[in-house]
Amino acid sequence: MNGKKARKFDKMQKKKMWPSIALFAGFLVSCLVVIVLFIQIFALYLFAGKVVQAAEQTNYISELMNTAMEQKTAAEAVDYLRMFLTNGSEVYVTDRSGHKIAQTGASQPDFSIAEDFSLGNALGAELIVLADSESAGAAQGSSDAVFSLSVGEILSAVLDRGSEEQTTTQWLNETILEERFWLRESLDNQEYRLYVKCSAQIQRQDILFVCILAACIFVLFLIPCCFLFVNTIRSIVNQRRVTQLLYLDAVSGGKNWFYFQNRAARILCRRKNNRKTYAMVNLHVERYQNYCACYGTREGEDLLGGMDGFLKARTGREEAFARHEGADFGLLLRCEGESVVQMQEYCRKRINSLLAELTGLKPDRKIRFHAGIYMIYPEMREDRRRCCVRQEADIDQMYNYANAARLSAKETDGLRISFFNQELLNDQIWERKVEDTMETALHNEEFQVYLQPKYSPADAKMVGAEALVRWVDPEEGIISPGRFIPIFERNGFITQLDDYMISCVAKLQAQWTIQGGKQVPVSVNISRAHFAQEGLAEHICRLVDAYGPRHELIELEVTESAFFDDKDILVETVKQLKAYGFRVSMDDFGAGYSSLNSLKDIPLDVLKLDGEFFRGEDGDGRGAIVVREAIQLARSLDMRVVAEGVEKKEQVDFLASQGCDMIQGYYFAKPMPVAEFEAKMEEDA
Repeated sequence: MNGKKARKFDKMQKKKMWPSIALFAGFLVSCLVVIVLFIQIFALYLFAGKVVQAAEQTNYISELMNTAMEQKTAAEAVDYLRMFLTNGSEVYVTDRSGHKIAQTGASQPDFSIAEDFSLGNALGAELIVLADSESAGAAQGSSDAVFSLSVGEILSAVLDRGSEEQTTTQWLNETILEERFWLRESLDNQEYRLYVKCSAQIQRQDILFVCILAACIFVLFLIPCCFLFVNTIRSIVNQRRVTQLLYLDAVSGGKNWFYFQNRAARILCRRKNNRKTYAMVNLHVERYQNYCACYGTREGEDLLGGMDGFLKARTGREEAFARHEGADFGLLLRCEGESVVQMQEYCRKRINSLLAELTGLKPDRKIRFHAGIYMIYPEMREDRRRCCVRQEADIDQMYNYANAARLSAKETDGLRISFFNQELLNDQIWERKVEDTMETALHNEEFQVYLQPKYSPADAKMVGAEALVRWVDPEEGIISPGRFIPIFERNGFITQLDDYMISCVAKLQAQWTIQGGKQVPVSVNISRAHFAQEGLAEHICRLVDAYGPRHELIELEVTESAFFDDKDILVETVKQLKAYGFRVSMDDFGAGYSSLNSLKDIPLDVLKLDGEFFRGEDGDGRGAIVVREAIQLARSLDMRVVAEGVEKKEQVDFLASQGCDMIQGYYFAKPMPVAEFEAKMEEDA
């Protein structure tokens, strides 16, 4: 998985998990805030009720004061009020300037601490509340508020049980806190100000009532909180189960490739790993299908499961592994060392150790492993002084490099461990370039026909030619067939190129016929991939008939490897081509595993001997005997013989003495453009 897919999966995970957690946390916080606010509001409401009671008493005293001042002075009116004051209540009267006129007690209001207290039109006015000069807070100068109740005082008062002789009713009705303050009232006589000392008493039953309401609210909120908490936990558990299923490999029982892509990309892109070197390893079990065929599919899956458990025990926390597909595992391993050589050697030794231990998973059965390695070195800044953090990691591409290294070693020297190098990278870049440009090149006719003459060794006359393809690229110049034909054979584009070459040769033969000059038969290669096409003979006939040359002027060369595919289809196709008048030859006879049955069953016209079949022989060796007998066999089957790759006169003389019909090679002529071939054909044919 590339980095983009990993980010999408992470985003999907967060979307499914975090909303539930955020919703639960938000709901819980909101519940706590609502409970705290409710307690505060209700406490204020309760205390405001006490203030309202005091305000009603103050209003009553102000009415008595107004009645008394109709007949008495302010001081006499204050003395008159003493008989109406309850315990703890005092009166203090000042003039408009704030000078004391009269008072009933020893205390007085603290004019420096005053607040406006709104009763919401309960009494039709705004109260002015002042602190008492004898209260602890005001006396010590430690408070700038009228009311100085603290949470500690309330809690200590509530928890105080009092005397053991008190009944429950007495204990609940007992005043636990008393806050003294002054209320200012306006008088009818605007020259005076009336201040009445009041007290707000808080009893235990008030606090108990607030606590009971808070507990009820808490319980009401607790029920949905519990349901939401259970739902959140369930969502998290389900999300983890889904993640485990997404990461599960059904065959090995371990982690799958999706997990490996995500995990490996995270490891490589971590900041703390930017200086570390890693190795991407392609671990392959040789002939796994054969193993399953012999011992059963379940036994094969048990082998992969055992490999998964083994690799889990041999990889560290900052490493990863998973099964890719089939019997291939991908591993991301740490490499240690001071230099590139040391790191590669460390990686080689570790992989060798793993392969040696893996062969012991099934001691009674022989299992072979191969590994390809792609080294992932730290990325350097432009100044080459410091390492930079890897921004992204294409895990699939790295694994493909490791796989290419393993396949290249298998095709060459059979090594168990091989490293990806620059040459392999250049080959892959070239293959990608070829695949990206081949369609355009065919459309622009960049593939050109080159012709190599075939000569008769008896009189050195040109008796035929072979059409060879050359890619003339605007940037690369002439590209030899060995650089693109194998790529076309792998990706299937070779069939389109075959059609193009057949059409070009048919067009040339038609032009030569119209010109009335000399002309010789020209052979064209037909790839083995083409024989999978239904109705191949009719298809080739349509391509040639589009230009109208005689069919006998075109020879179709079939490589020897094609004879090992579906033989029945091949025989039927060759017979149809001969029925249409085409000549058919076997190319590169002797280069592979030659089959005499092919010569027996397929009605061929020409046998083409590979140059390596007789090269280096002087006419007396074992190779010369084989060539001599092959030529004799072909003549006995009424087939003509062509020897290709001939470069020396001694070879020409030997082949001529054995009755070879045609010779193709650099001794007579190399492949050449059409114009040059036409000139040579006029001279030598």
